[in-house]
Amino acid sequence: MTENLDRKGLISRRRLIGLSVGGVLVASLGCLPTLAVAQEAMDQAGFQALSQRLTGRAILDKVISDRAFAALTAEDTGFPAAAMRLTAALDQAGLVDMREFKQFAAANPELAPTAIKIISAWYLGYTGTPEGEANHDDARFVAFAGALMYQPTKDVTIVPTYARGHTNYWVDPPATLATD
Repeated sequence: MTENLDRKGLISRRRLIGLSVGGVLVASLGCLPTLAVAQEAMDQAGFQALSQRLTGRAILDKVISDRAFAALTAEDTGFPAAAMRLTAALDQAGLVDMREFKQFAAANPELAPTAIKIISAWYLGYTGTPEGEANHDDARFVAFAGALMYQPTKDVTIVPTYARGHTNYWVDPPATLATD
């Protein structure tokens, strides 16, 4: 201990900093169980990866992903934990090709609704169930033009209410489908 003291009997700055950092590390070890619990729930990055896996798309819009995650979590506070269980089950089953999802869903009926909610949010652009003429429903907006349902025919189909051209562009027939 005397090697850590200077001539006046005071502790050196280096030793004080070392003790402080060590104390912080020891104190933070008490938080490890809390961190482990936090990892049991899905975060936004994990949701994006799970969404890519379920939709079979390598690239998905991060803004839409964040909206979908927020909407699904607002709809069901247990959603992040359910999504984490779904990811773990997909990993355990080794499922990488979603064409095999039907067999996975039959073997894991409690996880299939979570997967369907995620896929629906991406393809339909909303979560929940819209009630048509009702004043209130549980539907939450996620995306409109970015909804995946428009992707297969985006070269020839105009997203409803969005005009691709100028006023009355539809009067003249297109020269080709590729230029319309």
